[in-house]
Amino acid sequence: MRRFTGEGRTLVCFDFDETYFPHACTEEQLADVRRLEDFLEQHAERFSTMWVTGSSFADLAEKTMRASMRYWPHRIASSLGTELYRVNTSGTLKRDDAFSQLFPDDFSDRVGRVVDMMRSEAIVLEAQPGAGTNVWMQNYYYHDHHEAAFERIREATRTVGIAVNISRCNPLAGDPDGSYDIDFIPEGAGKTAAVEYVCDRFSFRAEDAYAFGDSGNDLGMLKRVGNGYVLGNGTEQAKRAHQRVTEKSYAAGILEVLTREFD
Repeated sequence: MRRFTGEGRTLVCFDFDETYFPHACTEEQLADVRRLEDFLEQHAERFSTMWVTGSSFADLAEKTMRASMRYWPHRIASSLGTELYRVNTSGTLKRDDAFSQLFPDDFSDRVGRVVDMMRSEAIVLEAQPGAGTNVWMQNYYYHDHHEAAFERIREATRTVGIAVNISRCNPLAGDPDGSYDIDFIPEGAGKTAAVEYVCDRFSFRAEDAYAFGDSGNDLGMLKRVGNGYVLGNGTEQAKRAHQRVTEKSYAAGILEVLTREFD
């Protein structure tokens, strides 16, 4: 894969799973992905594109092959906005180490303290498969639904100086049905923080930027930019919480906005 050829000054951010990339990969959905790629390449001199995703880069690479994608974006904030990469024109990646240098060295120890505190209160957090492969994101499952438990987890993370993202699991992505993702990240990391960092460091105007997502963990990013949209296939929670919702789903919903604004 190669990167979009040009690069403009309008930042366009995409959540990846169930936004840019449809897990079902139907023929119609993949045709829309190709139309979106063609549009972004045609207008490459206007856009600077960025995937902002909870997936690891290894997962991204596998999914791009599954969907036969042809282009990388200009930047990738992977692993829930804890790893930031710049994509060169040839398609090679360069990690932005200045971003991760903002995070605390003892992050993993702080997560362990929170998990131990929750266990002592009968709130059981199960480490997800592959948890620990990224030092800046620690992923757990909570196999229940108690708002009091969620608030207790949030309180504990604030106490030790880290952040947490709590969202309903997506069975389409291989998660257990009826459970919740409990994703611990450093303060200063995350989807919204990654977008803010890119805007500040590379002088993009957040009020002119666009962002697209499908779930609750995208809402902060969508509200941070001037033009944030939940796609038509988004969760009911996300669509209730955000004012701008597209009529169409997945790549077709993204094109619904971008073609109206730029074509």
